[in-house]
Amino acid sequence: MNQDTIEQAHIPVGEEHDPRDIDNGNIDLSPEPLPLAPEPQEYPVDALGPVLGPAARRIAYHVQAPLGMACQSVLGAAALVVQGHYNVKRGNIGSGPVSLFLFTEAESGERKSTVDNAALAPVRAIEAEQREQFDNLMTQYKANDEAWELRRKSIIAEVEGKGKGKQALSEEQQTALGERLAGHDAKRPKAPPIPNLTFSEPTAEGMYKHLKTNRPSAGLYSDEAIGFFGGHGMSDEARGRTIEALCRLWDGAPLTRTRGTVGESGILAGRRLSTHLMMQPVVAEKVLGDTLLQGQGFLPRFLICRENSLIGTRFLADRDPRDSVENDDAIAAYRRRIDSLARQPLPVNDSGELEPQLLTIEGHSFSVLSELHDGIESSLVPNGEFYDVRAFASKATENASRLAAVMAVIEECDEITAAHIERAGQLIAYYLETMKARTEEAQQDQQERHARDLLEWINTHGGKLNQRDFKRLPSAHRSARKARPLLDWLARAGYLRSTKHGTSGKTAEWVVVTHV
Repeated sequence: MNQDTIEQAHIPVGEEHDPRDIDNGNIDLSPEPLPLAPEPQEYPVDALGPVLGPAARRIAYHVQAPLGMACQSVLGAAALVVQGHYNVKRGNIGSGPVSLFLFTEAESGERKSTVDNAALAPVRAIEAEQREQFDNLMTQYKANDEAWELRRKSIIAEVEGKGKGKQALSEEQQTALGERLAGHDAKRPKAPPIPNLTFSEPTAEGMYKHLKTNRPSAGLYSDEAIGFFGGHGMSDEARGRTIEALCRLWDGAPLTRTRGTVGESGILAGRRLSTHLMMQPVVAEKVLGDTLLQGQGFLPRFLICRENSLIGTRFLADRDPRDSVENDDAIAAYRRRIDSLARQPLPVNDSGELEPQLLTIEGHSFSVLSELHDGIESSLVPNGEFYDVRAFASKATENASRLAAVMAVIEECDEITAAHIERAGQLIAYYLETMKARTEEAQQDQQERHARDLLEWINTHGGKLNQRDFKRLPSAHRSARKARPLLDWLARAGYLRSTKHGTSGKTAEWVVVTHV
């Protein structure tokens, strides 16, 4: 091909052309391939068992929300109320918490708040009850503390009065006073716990204080997790401390705090935290691509769910307006169990540390767990199925044990059966495949993925786009500065052609090219 032909082949963006103008007709005018969006897996709701599974189905039905989102929400509530009472022992390969870290990706308008409120309703009811009592408890505490303070001063004043005009205290008197004050100090009234079982935007310091002075078991739950990832706890100077604290809590390891002020340092053991973070795809993309969150092992601890949107299909025809989450038998049974566990006193020692009961995976159940572990482990070799998500897959067996334990307790079983392990394996298979697909998509060229999404939007809105309609585009592309580079790329790749130009010479309208 001569130079003139080569120059002809580089057709300017937006100019119409006829393939017959190309010498010999040997130019491939088919469009460049765009990356395909991975199809989300179907959440294995039946694997959640006879209590959580039906509740998730009915919440999803009544709210008209993605089923996986409802499954994550009921699972998050279950982990919250179980984690303070039980640990799980995985045969001879270790033991630890049953806490779960859950991550749900859903579009704005997908009814995340409604689903989470339905699942956490028993927890929110208890918090409301405690708020009603809190003011009276705080009033009584302040009065008792003031009386305690006056009593302490009177003890000191009594000794000072005896020594007035006399010699200084002897060592024996000093020792006696110290012992008397120590005994009094040990009886200082304690402030009532803040009536929150959960929080949404904590710092490392805030979590430490909450778990020390309030309940030793808590939850980090947010239906708009941009508030967490954009909050003080994840600022540049604080995010390392927050991530470390969360990782240690997932592991069941003590939290340490070092301060210059006397009494501010310490080690906090026997605490538990479960997490459910719900966020929009644009936020999830940034979070999943964050090298610090990946590198410190924060994200590999999470069980990630993403499903197709239901927006545009949530019709009210043929629905009985009298049906709701409030009068559904399956949801009522689930809420009774969550409420019962949430109201049980936590097993704590004199230091305020949790002393959970141990559930052991043994016998045939351990054999099933071993098969699950070995199957995953064999896929972590280079070029193995889960090699690219090996950090997540390496924690899959432990997460399966936690899932099995939570389900066993919710179902009021005395032991973790092989069936619980098998169902946990189905859930882990879903989470592995979801993480694998999400990782593969993240590795795709970002511009090509955005171009694919924009092309899909144009196709579903009549196959034509005018520059006047930029404001109607999805938020990620809703400006000329964002949209035009992608439209130019799609035009060069052969997916769009220009049909109008503006006074400045720029393309003003694009139509989708239909390819044979």
